[in-house]
Amino acid sequence: MLANTARQLCNARFVIVLLGLIAGCQSPPPPQHPNPTAQAILTTQAKTISVSHAQQLLHSQQFEAAEIDFKAILKTSSDRNVIQQALAGLTLTYLHPDSPLLDITLATATMDRLYQQMMRWPQSQPNLDLLFFSVKLYLEQRLTLNREVALREKAEAKQQQLLNEALTLQRTIEKLRQLTLQ
Repeated sequence: MLANTARQLCNARFVIVLLGLIAGCQSPPPPQHPNPTAQAILTTQAKTISVSHAQQLLHSQQFEAAEIDFKAILKTSSDRNVIQQALAGLTLTYLHPDSPLLDITLATATMDRLYQQMMRWPQSQPNLDLLFFSVKLYLEQRLTLNREVALREKAEAKQQQLLNEALTLQRTIEKLRQLTLQ
């Protein structure tokens, strides 16, 4: 019962974080410099489309494809906002409970990289700040849940060991009674 409730709570948090990520991408783009070249505009639009596509893949739970897209964006993009969104999406890819790529260590490392990006180049996008905060809370609660599950498993193993010892003692006592009666 506790595991089912915890899993539903974990899934609900992930959906909230994912909605924040999607909402962050729907905000208007940052103001452009007065004389941007047509090539720069085309490149920025292509990167935005790539981030949107990767987020759609993540939303449809195609985790491997989303990871590939997010990593490609990180390799090719120079737009700080796009990089931050890709790092946030990659973190969510590694944190999703149904993801075969679920890896708390990788998620933590990616989250640290996102934090460094946000501190080095702060954006004036509250949606990204909200997303970072949500992902941070999700990661902390995921770690807490993992610790609680490990403690529960340890307690169950100890309980099983004690039960086995009690059964062994009961058998031994029964054998002693039979020997004393003979």
